[in-house]
Formats: sequence, structure tokens, C-alpha cells
Amino acid sequence: MAIPTRILEEIKNSEVDAKSFYSTYGKENIEAAINDLKKSDEEILNTYSVQAMKAAVAGKLNEGKINNSNSTILKFPAYKIVSYAAAAVLLAAILIPAGLKNSRIPAGQTPTERVKGNAAAHSVTEPQIKLYRQKGLEIQALNDGDFARSGDVIQITYNAGSDEYGVIFSVDGNGNITRHFPENTWQAAHLERRADETPLDFSYELDNAPDFECFIMVTSKKQFSLDGIENQIKNKTDIDYLTKLSYLPKKTEGITFTLEK
Repeated sequence: MAIPTRILEEIKNSEVDAKSFYSTYGKENIEAAINDLKKSDEEILNTYSVQAMKAAVAGKLNEGKINNSNSTILKFPAYKIVSYAAAAVLLAAILIPAGLKNSRIPAGQTPTERVKGNAAAHSVTEPQIKLYRQKGLEIQALNDGDFARSGDVIQITYNAGSDEYGVIFSVDGNGNITRHFPENTWQAAHLERRADETPLDFSYELDNAPDFECFIMVTSKKQFSLDGIENQIKNKTDIDYLTKLSYLPKKTEGITFTLEK
């Protein structure tokens, strides 16, 4: 008897107990199907992770369907296990340029923690950084402070606001630093200016570092460099220090988005 893909996905994501289905489908059959599903997911991610995550997030943003409430899981139209890639290709083909609708944010929550640097004036339109997580065949909008775990695939998006240049990097619970934008330099890159969010050109898989992953976006209206910042924050595991952003250059603004682990 064929095991429905929905049940396999729920077992793989620890949403249901596999033992509940042993009597119906057999333990060996379920375990074999789960292993096949994991291998298939790995193959799809290796081939399509960048294009698929970016296309899926962009598509959902254009549809105005992503918000930051507790019901932020958006399903791909899935007909079989490999349909994740097919759905992403379809989304990429039918994207319609449209403004992003305002996200609905529950009372008492904010999508990012924003700290004013030493910029001379307050921006009318503030920069933003947002994170989205792939969960099987779904894309989930995250809130600052949400829980994450090793293996989660994260897509970063940003809105430049009224600023022109920026750097995006992260620091994990071991104090390790990863550059996300630009990837190979601490020299600020020109930010894309648009009404909605700009997804980075790649997705990011969390490792097994403990405690947290703190994503930091630094922006300014003028070109700047973060050369030397690694000496200030490398091996820093104090999240309060990281989010206060006292280490940033003058005339820059900083935004943090922290995932707890």
C-alpha cells in the first residue's frame, strides 16, 4: 500500500509519530519511504535550493500572502515529492511585479530589532531585514527571536529604505562570523532600491552552533567599510553586545534579527 506523501512529510518533520502508522503501512515500509524522502529532499536542495528559495519567497511576497502571525506557513502546490522544484520553477515563470502589502505583525512583536547608529538624521523609510525558513514544501516567515535548529534552510531578504549601501553578516553562538552580502569583502555594496523585499542570491543552512544565530544588516547613504570589525566581534558570544551594535562605524545604521537555538 502506497504511503501518502503528506504523512511521510509529517513524520519527517516530527509533526506526527511514525509508530501510529506502523499497523497500517508497516514499520520497514515507513522507514524505507522516509529514507527515500530525505534523499530526494537532499538532491532537490542541492540542485534547486538557491533558485527555489529565492523564487518561492519572491512569489509569495508578490502575492502579498506572507505575514508574521502564528499562521505563516505557506504551502507549495505539491503533487509528488519532487514537486518542490517544479513549483519553484512555476513560481519563477509567473511572477508579476507588484508592491508588497504591509505585513501583519501581532501586538507586542516586531520583525527585527533596530538600533540607531551614529547617523546624522532619521530615515523616513527605514531599512529592514527579514528571514524565511524552508520547511519541507513550505516557506515560513520568521519573527525576531524565533526558535531555529541545525539544518534549517534560511532565505534572507532586505529592504534598503532610503539608504544606498549595506553589508549583511551573521554571528553564531560559537562567535563565528559569516558574510552574506557581499560575500567576499567588508566593503559595503550598493543596495537594490525597490518597494518590496530583495531576496539574496542564495539560501543559508544553519549549522549546529549553540544558543543563537544573529543576523546583522548595516546600512548608510554613503559608501563605508567594516574592515576590522572581525577583530571586535570574533568569538563574541554575548548576544546583548552584538545587538547593541556599539561596534559599528559612525554614520551607519544597524538592524539585528536573532534566531534562538
